[in-house]
Amino acid sequence: MSLRKQPTPTAEILVIDDDLYLLAAIKQTLMLNGYAVQTFANPLEALNGLDAHPFAAVLADIRMPEMSGMVLLERILARDPDLPVILITGHGDINMAVEAVKKGAYHFLQKPVDEDIILATLGRAIERRQLILENRRLEKQLQASRDSRSRFYGLIGSHPSMLGLYTLIETIAVESDPVLIIGETGTGKELVARAIHVISHKDKAPYVAVNMGAIPAEMIESELFGHEKGAFTGAIQRKVGKFEYAGTGTLFLDEICSMPAQLQSKLLRVLEERTFTRLGSNTSIPLKARIITATNRDLMTEIDKGNFREDLFFRLNVLPVHLPPLRERKEDIPLLVDYFWNEYCDGQHSDTQPCSPELIRQLMEQNWPGNIRELRNFVRRHCVLGTKDLVQEKPAKVAATAEIPGLTWKEHMEQQERLYVQQILQKVGGQVSVAHQLMGISRKSLYDKINKYQIELHQIRGDGARNESTGA
Repeated sequence: MSLRKQPTPTAEILVIDDDLYLLAAIKQTLMLNGYAVQTFANPLEALNGLDAHPFAAVLADIRMPEMSGMVLLERILARDPDLPVILITGHGDINMAVEAVKKGAYHFLQKPVDEDIILATLGRAIERRQLILENRRLEKQLQASRDSRSRFYGLIGSHPSMLGLYTLIETIAVESDPVLIIGETGTGKELVARAIHVISHKDKAPYVAVNMGAIPAEMIESELFGHEKGAFTGAIQRKVGKFEYAGTGTLFLDEICSMPAQLQSKLLRVLEERTFTRLGSNTSIPLKARIITATNRDLMTEIDKGNFREDLFFRLNVLPVHLPPLRERKEDIPLLVDYFWNEYCDGQHSDTQPCSPELIRQLMEQNWPGNIRELRNFVRRHCVLGTKDLVQEKPAKVAATAEIPGLTWKEHMEQQERLYVQQILQKVGGQVSVAHQLMGISRKSLYDKINKYQIELHQIRGDGARNESTGA
């Protein structure tokens, strides 16, 4: 009894032989064993049929009057280098068959051809073909995954330092220990915190961000831990603090180095005991949230200066994440510029021309002390004002300064602000609703500046809408 490997149900075999009797016999054998078969007595016609069928393997005689098996092999492999070609040869053509294998044929079979040998050889050839195709599919998936890594939960970049950062974020996100994010201003520290929050499967729980540098010192303790009614003058009702509001989610404390010294000791105690109390209360509340902190300063230097507690640093620095500054990954600048340009065009439904290759080259030569935020601002300024290049931009500032001698610093800054507001309004055709968003200020603030600098909106719009220049 023959041990035959069952073929893949969809495997289709191409058989080429000018011997019609042998062609019919091979076809019958293969079909009885579950293969789909296409047969050709003419190799030229067979080549034309290659494009129409996804063949799993080819069986071909090595000697045919219209075309030799060697030429046929060469043409088949030129179209599909991985398609297994099995040559059928007579006793006198062994040397030619061996040469054909060296040139890419999968195998050769001698006449008279044994049925079991044909089926066994075909089975191995098809397995090899399937393995190659599967590997190719997986490689494409892997490459697509690599390509997609240029964008990672709001972070953008494919520089090795960024790819390493993405992997680190995925690794630490599933843990519960505190994370300390260290990076210069504008590198995306909060994006990293949000990515950790989402990947950690806490995305259904609250994500609470607190900028420690933006809260008045006397209010920080109440903001973080909350207070009871009557805890201090003005505490007219109970307030839930950020630690409590975060629940089982994530509490992100940005600019942790700005935390006052007396609160540093309290934060240390909270992290050690995993409990806290509201101001004016004796009831301990369990800390369930994950703590992520961030700083743009060197905390070891702050420790040496006496501005930050060393023991708190060690408590926070369990899982450190360092963000590379933009100057260390300038290869990502074209990718970032393209993203910010598309962001502006999509948001404003604009057809603004993209940055030229020459401008991109100039951008890559800059150090960008403000990092990603500074680059984003430049791209938006380019989209709004049509900045040609950095070389032209710098002399313009010098010329403007040279034209206003004798002005005080305040007068100079007001003149520059008035010019900026006018340029933005002219760019958007006087649409205040668009201009205030581009400038990053409220609609009321923009109207205040329009009135302050006596900017005539109706002249910019050209629609005679004089009354709107005094609206709010």
